Amino acid sequence: MFKESGPQAADVSLYLHAELLPNIRQITLYVSLPQTPAVEGIRPVITLSESCKSVTVSLPGPLDHVTETIKLPARVTDATRRSLNINTAATSVPGPRQLTGSSHDYSVRMQIDASDPALAPRDELMDDYVPWTAADMSSATRIRCRECGTCFLIESGYDGIPEQGDRKGSLGWIWKDLPSGNWAEMMDFWHCHKPDPHEDDAESEATTAHRLEDQNAQIKGYGASNRVEAIAGTVLIDVATFLLSESDCVNLKKGNEEEMRTNPKVSAQRTLDCVKCNAIVGMEDPSANGWRLLKANVSLNTRTSSLDKGEEQWQTHPAQIIVAAQLLELIERESARRFVVHCGQKSGLLLWVFNPDLRYSNSSIGHSVNAQPAMKVFFQETGDVDKLLAPEIGNPSPLSVEELELPSMIYDTLSDALRGSNQMLPPTARRFNEWHVGLLNRFSRTQAA
Repeated sequence: MFKESGPQAADVSLYLHAELLPNIRQITLYVSLPQTPAVEGIRPVITLSESCKSVTVSLPGPLDHVTETIKLPARVTDATRRSLNINTAATSVPGPRQLTGSSHDYSVRMQIDASDPALAPRDELMDDYVPWTAADMSSATRIRCRECGTCFLIESGYDGIPEQGDRKGSLGWIWKDLPSGNWAEMMDFWHCHKPDPHEDDAESEATTAHRLEDQNAQIKGYGASNRVEAIAGTVLIDVATFLLSESDCVNLKKGNEEEMRTNPKVSAQRTLDCVKCNAIVGMEDPSANGWRLLKANVSLNTRTSSLDKGEEQWQTHPAQIIVAAQLLELIERESARRFVVHCGQKSGLLLWVFNPDLRYSNSSIGHSVNAQPAMKVFFQETGDVDKLLAPEIGNPSPLSVEELELPSMIYDTLSDALRGSNQMLPPTARRFNEWHVGLLNRFSRTQAA
């Protein structure tokens, strides 16, 4: 028998969370109800939309005013409609800490329609994970402070501002993508293992060819001793930063100088701060003879033409999306799934990227009603990152891990994002053995379009 409506019944709400499981061609839908007497004995009713792309969950009886709808990460089969409420199973929270009664948490599996694009094979799962590549830029694109809007690039003449220094006479900025992180390794390997000349080749021809090859190696950038350096008038782009020549930057000042003088152990890499709001926006990079601006701490305009004087639109990306791109790049390059993430301190996070290409949707406040691309990440705190990265002789690390060092403010944002997403998940999905479960939103070019 249902409880009568009252003050407690008025506070009843539903929370829905759906995750796409492409390997088994199913969607798992979680339905969470608050642990209050008002919902004792009440079983939620799940209704599939006509398009099979969304579900509505409601409560019967005196709580029939309580309802919630979300879009699913993929279209499900029409046959799912007949078995939805029959297969709705009550779930319990694993582990000793019972956050909610088992009768108030439900989950159901729904079969995905075989024709849905979500099941299309993806040979290159990492093909669109990096935000802000050279293809997204134009000669008129500028970089400014995310906090206060102060511009960091010297204007190049298209706004009526006189040209300065090496930018005189330029028609705009040149944007170039940097190669992947293992580019230097591959080039060194090729340089040391290039084919030997044929025996019948003349010695003079071989000598000439070798000299020309060495010249090309230096000019084209694949010489064994070559390295990436900042170029005046050009913005070099990698997964997480923009590399610029110091002469091309304005409104930036070097930070943490006092800390460097008083603490000799601090890294020689200085921060770059906005002169107006003092926000940290990048770091000095002596090895590249330039300055690196963090993508997570700046905004870019989307004006496509230097002659377009219409209303500008400025775009930003959350720090977690930038870090997700870094993790995906390491997965692609190193074939690794476990990472020690830290900010130069003794403690850090141990991450296990369980699913790098997840689609989910939920009814939490602040989230879009559409399905979101994300990574499912298992994480736990570690008090000694060195023990995992460089174990003592005779004590090999039980895990094969890669290292990712982040600026302190990016690390803090990542940590907050993982913990926040863990609390966003249904109680039954927040733990996996000794791991906490979290979601990191990732960039998708198709989603952005």
